[in-house]
Amino acid sequence: MEVNKEFYTELEEFINGLKDKKNDVKILNFVLEKLDAIPVEVQKFIADKTGLLEISIENTINFYPKFRNKAGGKKIKEVSICVGMTCGVYGKGFYDELAEILEVDENGISKDGKILLTTKRCFGRCNKGPNVSIDGEIYSMMTMPELKNRLGLK
Repeated sequence: MEVNKEFYTELEEFINGLKDKKNDVKILNFVLEKLDAIPVEVQKFIADKTGLLEISIENTINFYPKFRNKAGGKKIKEVSICVGMTCGVYGKGFYDELAEILEVDENGISKDGKILLTTKRCFGRCNKGPNVSIDGEIYSMMTMPELKNRLGLK
């Protein structure tokens, strides 16, 4: 992802305008708003301008799913499976099967880095379960074959 000079100027002005120059969440939100991604070179720039360690910025990115999905400039599909009271049995099965197929790591990221797999307690659609959210859109009465199809899996 190519980031232009104007963006860096704008980012530097934004950082300089902050009361707390080390507010990495606010800075990363600004970057996401402008670029829809958080490239590694921008993370380095933020570290240089704020005095924060690159690992500290990386930790913030890994902590918040909305940042993690955009780190390094890769778009990650976010899949959240309901494991609440009603969906629980199916949801847990869906999660376990997908986790195995996708070979997710301890952060829920698939081996190919394209999918973030998480669970959620409830989507508030208990009478229509099992429920799954893909990139924020909730799908009800989900079946495993349909879920695999929506994710482009065999």
